[in-house]
Amino acid sequence: MDDTHETNVRDGPHLVVQNEDGQDTYMPLAGGVVTVGRRTSNELQILDPTVSREHVRVSYVDDGGLIEDLSSTHGTFVNDIRVTGPQALSHNDRIRLGRANNNIMIFRTHREFSDLMKTADEIEPTAENLRNLWALLEISKALNSSLHLDDVLEKVIEAVLALTRAERGILLLGEDADHMEIEVQRNFDTSGSDEPRYSSTVVRDVVTTGEPRILTDALQDERFSGQDSIVGLNLRTVMCVPLRLGHRRLAPVRTTAADDATAASDHIAAASVATAAATEAMQSSGGEAAPDSDLNLIGVIYVDRRSPTRFFTAQDLALFESFASHAALAIENARLFEEAVEKRRMENEMEVAREIQQSLLPHEFPELSWVSIYGFNEPARQVGGDYYDVYLRDNGDLDFAVGDVSGKGVPASLVMSTLQSSFLAEASAHENLAKVCERVNEFLVQRTRPERYATFFAARLQPDGTFVYVNAGHNPPMLLRGDEVHRLTGGGLPLGLFKGRTYELQHDKLESGDLLLVFTDGVTEANDPDENEFGEERLLEVVRANLDCSVQVLTEKVFAAIAEFSLGLHNPHDDITLVTVRVH
Repeated sequence: MDDTHETNVRDGPHLVVQNEDGQDTYMPLAGGVVTVGRRTSNELQILDPTVSREHVRVSYVDDGGLIEDLSSTHGTFVNDIRVTGPQALSHNDRIRLGRANNNIMIFRTHREFSDLMKTADEIEPTAENLRNLWALLEISKALNSSLHLDDVLEKVIEAVLALTRAERGILLLGEDADHMEIEVQRNFDTSGSDEPRYSSTVVRDVVTTGEPRILTDALQDERFSGQDSIVGLNLRTVMCVPLRLGHRRLAPVRTTAADDATAASDHIAAASVATAAATEAMQSSGGEAAPDSDLNLIGVIYVDRRSPTRFFTAQDLALFESFASHAALAIENARLFEEAVEKRRMENEMEVAREIQQSLLPHEFPELSWVSIYGFNEPARQVGGDYYDVYLRDNGDLDFAVGDVSGKGVPASLVMSTLQSSFLAEASAHENLAKVCERVNEFLVQRTRPERYATFFAARLQPDGTFVYVNAGHNPPMLLRGDEVHRLTGGGLPLGLFKGRTYELQHDKLESGDLLLVFTDGVTEANDPDENEFGEERLLEVVRANLDCSVQVLTEKVFAAIAEFSLGLHNPHDDITLVTVRVH
């Protein structure tokens, strides 16, 4: 895309598509519709397993954006809130599809900062306006000089007191009036109570309405003058503004004193808007508009004065609002940074957990003249709920097992470890695999929830071909004998569902040349970008095409075919495990 075309696109409504490489692509929306999904027929294709083939439609109609989820499997999220129906879009809304965190879309109605530049042209170059502009620029630099949340909060409260010349200040974070947490405060006397005393009524009003409030002379304001905090603390003038992420629509602010009848009518979240707002008149009789619910409120900043020598003015409020827009961004950036640090820490811990879990699975297999066996596992996440084991008994029999715990991730991995330890302990103490499964079932029922059950296949093969097994609700393994395919069923219900269950031992006889495939459903249910499953037929095709290979190479060929089928998509839908056994 050449620079001229990109400029034209960004001048009108458009989507900014941010990919995992940090590159931005601009897609126009004026007069058109953009569909997004995994299929190539979409205007925007995103290859991620949690993105549906036709996932979402984004359009620009009647001077506004509109987004519609097309019955996607994993959902559409605007500013991390799931879309449940057609929803309007506001400038700078962030759109995420499923769990495709590396492909974020941003909806914009115009070129970024164009409103700011239009406003800057209207600023009167007075000494006060220049002082405010300089102060906001310096404060903005200071706020963005740190990415540690505690440091940013301290800087915010210090800056707001200096900027507004308030006596006291307090910053509260939260999304609703009943769950606001005091993060930092200055100059409050807390000797008589655990919490600083302030006008909670004003704070609640700002949180509920999403609009700023100024009490120029609090004792004369009929809405709040009777409140205990106003009277008891002798508060003379109060301001409170919301901390928002994003721009807000124009909304008149009610003031109460005659000498403050002029105020800002245009509060835009940018550095110089305060000085511009202070030069524009607004009648105090204007109505209060409902808050823009599309914007994210993360908290409020409150300041007050008890001295009657200087009341807050509408110009103070305009400056305060502009400061709050910078503060909200700085706070959110610090939050995201700390979340990223915590995420990296968790990822490092999960990588260690993955290494530990993988070390519990066998990576060396018995080398026997009468049988070959090989197993492989690939979890959907860093750790998973699939399990397999292979070990040679003292009497020369070969035991092997494959399990699949419901769910994925850490919970499933913990149950998997429990399943593994209990099976190995019981198998070493009991010869009968059916009795082993009964005791493992009792163990899991007592120590896990019913939704954390496990399908399980346990087998024992003797050198003379005698073969016994128990299939506890697992995918039937496939026994290939010449051109025939036999599926091994029978045994009982999955482990961990109901106590007191019995299991039946199944008997068979394996012959030279027999090939046994024991797998979890992640093998056959692996999806391609169009959500087609790999399936048993494709599995058999790959196996039959590589019958002359060793069991290790054959297993690796199957996994390579699954990766090719799914176009190498990361984040498979399920853990993948395959154990291959060939009788010589």
